[in-house]
Amino acid sequence: MARFHFATHTADFDKARAFYRMLGYTEGIGGFPLTNTHQMARALGMFDECQYELAQGEVISLPTSANVANIDLLQFKIPFNPDPPYELPNHLGMAYAALLTTHLDQDFAYLTQQGVRFLSQPYGEVGQRYVFFRDPDGVLYKLMENGPPGPETPANMHLTAMPFIGINVSDLDASLEFYARFGYTQVTPLEQRGGDAAEGRAWGLDGDFQFKGADISIDRGDRHVLRLIQWLKPFNPEPAYPPPINHIGINRIALMVPDVDRAVAILKSQSVPFLSEPAPCCTGTGEDESAIVHAIDPDGVFLELVGGITKRQPLPHPQHCPPLEIKMPTSSITKESNMSALRP
Repeated sequence: MARFHFATHTADFDKARAFYRMLGYTEGIGGFPLTNTHQMARALGMFDECQYELAQGEVISLPTSANVANIDLLQFKIPFNPDPPYELPNHLGMAYAALLTTHLDQDFAYLTQQGVRFLSQPYGEVGQRYVFFRDPDGVLYKLMENGPPGPETPANMHLTAMPFIGINVSDLDASLEFYARFGYTQVTPLEQRGGDAAEGRAWGLDGDFQFKGADISIDRGDRHVLRLIQWLKPFNPEPAYPPPINHIGINRIALMVPDVDRAVAILKSQSVPFLSEPAPCCTGTGEDESAIVHAIDPDGVFLELVGGITKRQPLPHPQHCPPLEIKMPTSSITKESNMSALRP
């Protein structure tokens, strides 16, 4: 029905949270458990962990956005993976997210003053320019404009939307067929195009490039957009982040469905692979009426389904594990308010 968020992982939550607040992500939902059930660990591909543990986490939002621009910002403590995110935006997987601005020049100048790392100067003709930048962990974002600058304003940042998330694929036709199973039946082909060395530098590349792709969306709900790109030149065959789902970088997209069990049954009948069984989420008790589970696209991208389930008895904690311990962060936000954010 909708995209709830995409998850990005950080090595320093406080530093990353301050960065995103600077971008305009001033609101968020916190108070989720720092530890959880073994089922939840399995849902993230942490099959050997009795329990995972977060250092901190928050679903942050851009209140001025015209569409859902939520980011699930997490710092894992156990297990922690220090490997850096994708170096360039042509890597297979969820390589970057796009952010729309009404004042690219002002935002570029402001972020430059704040020490933000850009891949280049803004590129393109006025009204259609873009520039890539990195968050403190190196995660890539594409800052874009889709028209002439608006009137001068005193604001530091002028973000208005997250128009799409960029997903690089190895076989565009196979990926279009796969995502159609999830309801992404609205397809807008992107003209096969190339760029010269000057534009290649805007993408962090050493020379010219060529790709083909399509914007895809669901025909109901929030009609959010994913941009699928198959790079023809240069092609990087290195696979997307492997499980477990704790790698620094954009690691998964959370998609809301009315009934997780029904969705899994439908998708399994169409040979969609899953990382685990659905896990009741997210109080830490296993006694939830919502759940998560991760499907895996042809290039290893994790698509989280989140939605309702029939309440069930919690599975026993593995016998070889220490007793289940649920650690909560210091927060004034209640678990019930968090759960209401997950319910369709």
